[in-house]
Amino acid sequence: MEMQGRDNKAYFNDAGDGAWSNFSREMDSIKRSQKRNCRIIGLLLFLLSVVILALVAVAGTQARTIRRLNDRKGLITHPNVTFASYAGDRELDGLTYGGSMFRGSGFWTPRENLPASLTDHSSVGIGELVYIIGGANASGAVLDQFLVYDTTLHNYTTLSPIPEPRYRFGAAVLDNKIYVIGGRKDSNETDPPASNASLSVATYIYDTTQGTWSKGADILEPQSDPCAAALNGKVYLVGGYDANYGLLAKVQVYDPASDSWSYAPDMPTPRGDLMCAAFEGEIYVLGGYTGDTTDPFSRKMESFNPNTQKWTTRPDLLTSRGDGAVAVLPTRKALLVIGGEGHYRNNDLFKYGKHSNEVYFATDGTWVEKALIPNARFRTAAAESGGLVYVSGGVDTCINQGTQACPALDTTAVFLDVDHPHVYIYLKDEAYNDNAALTTYPL
Repeated sequence: MEMQGRDNKAYFNDAGDGAWSNFSREMDSIKRSQKRNCRIIGLLLFLLSVVILALVAVAGTQARTIRRLNDRKGLITHPNVTFASYAGDRELDGLTYGGSMFRGSGFWTPRENLPASLTDHSSVGIGELVYIIGGANASGAVLDQFLVYDTTLHNYTTLSPIPEPRYRFGAAVLDNKIYVIGGRKDSNETDPPASNASLSVATYIYDTTQGTWSKGADILEPQSDPCAAALNGKVYLVGGYDANYGLLAKVQVYDPASDSWSYAPDMPTPRGDLMCAAFEGEIYVLGGYTGDTTDPFSRKMESFNPNTQKWTTRPDLLTSRGDGAVAVLPTRKALLVIGGEGHYRNNDLFKYGKHSNEVYFATDGTWVEKALIPNARFRTAAAESGGLVYVSGGVDTCINQGTQACPALDTTAVFLDVDHPHVYIYLKDEAYNDNAALTTYPL
């Protein structure tokens, strides 16, 4: 209070000139220190900027070098090998595409088992939850079961059942609503096929915010073992089998706004037990059963554009498969295909599940094999949540199908992909091609 109305110098004069002199020297020292620190920080920022610019320049140069496949000098000395940062042309400059440098990447780990064995079900991911719908139990009985798996708390909860039992159906998510479409209500196939009443035409809708089921318009024709996906406010039901197990190419489209179904153009390749997903603004359809005498399952991938109403042929899968699972990896702009069925011996008498999984990178137009799933499986389901893919249930082997039920699995596994550079190898005279081994048993 004594300093009110007096300047600092006057205050220090009361204490003597020495005090003021010491104070002035300290202030000057502080100012000089501040200036010195500012110069040091400025120099460090300048050096950091130089380093960043240098790294960007080097990275750009290396990327251009990798992309210039016709100029391999400096990249690798061997004349028979080169690399590319995209798959590009499969035959270039006398070299043949040999596969990804990061083949087999990614990790699988087990998660809590299902409450009971389950097969021929569907699953979808919404936020941190994975919904597991319908299916058949170990005895082959078709279920109205509806579960939710919490990926944070790692537990299962039973929700209100589906209004009718269902397996071998299509499921899709649109605006936080789950659509359950087509498929079969029971496993009774002893009736004459044309009058088989086990096929379902009902559309059931589960509102995840309200926790309630409602019924939508019936589909125009029954489809068993189809796939489903939602895009641009509509739900698509694709392919499958008719009542006589004839292969279908038809596509039915549901519009929730009008609660009505209509037809879209048929897909080019009729098939059942297929997989599909909404990806990059189109409906992608993958694999499936075609009944071909050489290989009953398909490697084909085709996509439907709702805007142009046109189908496009996309790069084939590395391995033929049906009854597998597919999930979208949104941050990678990629599709992950998991497991699936193969006929190893005498067609229907012995069926096995595949260990192999592969990712399709849209930017490269290329498939890359990923880490093998520990438990081979087909008739399974997968859903993405938080960048992870959860795969549950299914079967691993069927022996003497028709006289013995395929044993169902209760295991759950989760896949974490690894972000890595997209680098592909090109070789002379196909000295080694890591895709060649993928077409043989037991992968």
